[in-house]
Amino acid sequence: MTEKPTPVEYLRTIDAASAEAFQALRKAVMKAGPLDHKTCELISLGALVTARHEQSFKGHARRLLGAGVEPAALRHAVLSTFAASTTFSQIVEGLEWVDDLLRESQK
Repeated sequence: MTEKPTPVEYLRTIDAASAEAFQALRKAVMKAGPLDHKTCELISLGALVTARHEQSFKGHARRLLGAGVEPAALRHAVLSTFAASTTFSQIVEGLEWVDDLLRESQK
């Protein structure tokens, strides 16, 4: 089964310049403040759970796991959104996404 392209990969097939501009803006925003990259990515995970963007969530989570971030940190990022902006069902969904990734990485 072919994996669905990420939103940026799809945009690149339509307009490569727009995809590159988006990525450049994202990199600039990530470097603009005092938070380190991993912390910014964990915050992004929380936002993606709230928005219910599973594909983007998993893409960011894969990169974090690849960078050595512990699964417990991913789960904590998901749980941290609870009662602030996320419903209980969204939290459970996000935790399931983390478990999906961990199962995939064991194959």
